Amino acid sequence: MIFIKTAAAYIRVSTDDQTAYSPMVQKEAILNFAEKNNFFIPPEFIFSDEGISGRTAEKRPAFISMINCALKKKNNISAVIVHKYDRFARSRDDAVIYKAMLKKHGICVISVTEKMPFDHKFAVIYEAMLEAMAEYYSLNLSDEVKKTMIKKAEKGEYQAFAPFGYKNENKTLTVIPFEREIVKMIFQKYVFEDIKPKDIAKILNSMNIKTHRGNKFETRNIEYILNNPVYCGFVRWTPCGKINRDFANKNSLISKGTFESIIDKELFEKAKEKYGQSYKKSRCKRDGSRCCIPGPCCRRLSCFMGRLSEG
Repeated sequence: MIFIKTAAAYIRVSTDDQTAYSPMVQKEAILNFAEKNNFFIPPEFIFSDEGISGRTAEKRPAFISMINCALKKKNNISAVIVHKYDRFARSRDDAVIYKAMLKKHGICVISVTEKMPFDHKFAVIYEAMLEAMAEYYSLNLSDEVKKTMIKKAEKGEYQAFAPFGYKNENKTLTVIPFEREIVKMIFQKYVFEDIKPKDIAKILNSMNIKTHRGNKFETRNIEYILNNPVYCGFVRWTPCGKINRDFANKNSLISKGTFESIIDKELFEKAKEKYGQSYKKSRCKRDGSRCCIPGPCCRRLSCFMGRLSEG
C-alpha cells in the first residue's frame, strides 16, 4: 500500500533570477518531484513570492503564510518542498530558525534539485554549506547591485518611481505637461507668496489634484517636492541611511540628471533656503534650545555639487 503524504510548495523569484528560476519552472519541478515521491500538494498549499529578495523572511508575505499553514495541525503537512534551498532562505539565521520551527512539528524542508547525503551527520554539514553559500551569494549580489546603482546615479540616471511632475519612460524621466505647471505653482506660491506647505496642499486638494498614488496631498508631499533637486534637473541618491527630516544626509550623492528640469536652479535654491530657515525655527521651538542643524548653505545645491566635485 502506498502512503501519500501532504506537502506544501514554496516558490520564490527575485528580480535577479527571474529567467533561470521562473515561477512556472519551479512549480513544475516541485509537482513532478511530489508525484514521484508520493507527496500530495493541494493547490491552496502552493505559496509564491515573486520579485522579492530572500534576505529577510518578514518581507516575504507568501513565505510567512506558508509557515503558518504548515504549523497548523489540521493541515497535516509533513514537508515543505522547494526548488533549491536558497529559495527557502538566503539568510542563514532565517534558514536555521524556520527549519527548526518546522522540524519541531515533524516537518522537513526538501530541495528538488539538491539531494542530501544519506549519512545524517554529513547531511548536517552539507546543508550548512549550502546555506552559507546562499547567504554569500546574496550579500555579494547586494554589493554588486549597490555599485551599479552608484554608477547610474553618478551618470545622472533616475532609479526610482517617478516623482510628481514626471513619468518613467525609456529608462528616464519624461515631463507630464499638466503636472509641470502644478510643480511650478507650488514653488511660486511657497517662495514668492509665502504660502505654507500645508496650505499649498489644501489648495491642490480643492482643485481635486491627486498624487501619483491617487491620494490627497499632505504637507509632507509638498515639503518633499520643495526639497527634491530632481525638479531643477539633478538626481539625489542615498546609498545608505535615510533622508532626514531636513532632507540632509551626508551620504547623498547629487549629480546632473539626464532629463528635463521643471524649474531653474535659482528658484530651487530659494525654496531650499527658505525651508531650511523655517525648519530651524520649528526645531528650536520643539527643543527649547539652540538648534544644531547646519545652516541653509549646507543644504544648497551648489554645496552638494561642490562636495561631489571634491570626491
